[in-house]
Amino acid sequence: MRTKSAEATTGREGRAADTGGPRPRSEAPRRGPARRRFVSRDGTAAAVMIAPNAIMYMLFVIVPALAGVALSFYEWNLFDDPVFVGLDNYREVLTDDDAWAAMVNTIEFMVLGVLPTVLVGFVLAVLVNTRMRGVGTVRVLYFVPLVVSTAVASVLWSWLYQPQSGIFNYLLGLVGIDGPAWLANTSWALPALTLMIIWMSLPLVIILYLAALQRIPDEIMEAAKIDGAGVWRRVWQIIWPNVSAMTLLVLALQVLNFLSAPFETALIMTQGGPIDSTTALSLYIYRVAFEQGEIGAGSALSMIQFLLIVLLAGGLRLIHRVRVRRA
Repeated sequence: MRTKSAEATTGREGRAADTGGPRPRSEAPRRGPARRRFVSRDGTAAAVMIAPNAIMYMLFVIVPALAGVALSFYEWNLFDDPVFVGLDNYREVLTDDDAWAAMVNTIEFMVLGVLPTVLVGFVLAVLVNTRMRGVGTVRVLYFVPLVVSTAVASVLWSWLYQPQSGIFNYLLGLVGIDGPAWLANTSWALPALTLMIIWMSLPLVIILYLAALQRIPDEIMEAAKIDGAGVWRRVWQIIWPNVSAMTLLVLALQVLNFLSAPFETALIMTQGGPIDSTTALSLYIYRVAFEQGEIGAGSALSMIQFLLIVLLAGGLRLIHRVRVRRA
């Protein structure tokens, strides 16, 4: 009986296999421990590769930043022991006329520089993205500021601004205009430095806009041409809306740039003059902390500048969120 039953069972299984019926399930190999070992090994390798950079970032960015926050509550001149003074440093710098003058100069740098940098960078990016004749030369020229250090560029532009032998006054002289002493004139020194910073900032703006322009499908532009849309209409109705998100990023980066860039440029080209007309907040912090030896007051000014950066970045981020919600 047992033999017949076994044969019947075997027969039924064979028929199920022949007719495509369900087969007995086989146990899948267990891969959990091996996979966990692989993930663990992969995570360890990533940690080993990230650790050196993380340690350097902690030592040279995080620790100095925290030290700056702590020192802003102390009076210290690098030689005597630090003395805790609470908020006295903040009261001192907020009632300092020179600090407010430096803040006004910083705002002037941003007002004169941010929007022109964004607009000129956008126009040049659109030109570079086309197939017009001479675009290759433009592509080479806009990379020049990337390979020139700020110190070298500052010296070069100082020569260009020379009253007697500079190229700007030479060109003005060709049309009968006597050019000013650009870097020695309180009315022209700040705009002159702003122009140089714009020149240094354009490559990054162009690259970012080019990245956004490359994402616009060629079919859309071709369809607009077939429909008779002119250059201005294509730029205003197709290109600009598609790069608006990138524009907010570029604006944020340039606001941060013009908060810090005037330091090295002004230090080399004008030393903050004439009559402190080009002394931005970053340069004033350097003077207070290292030339006057008031480390605590300089740290307080740095914290105020950091708060300004956070507020500006937060405002631009809020604008972006509102725009996304409306879209």
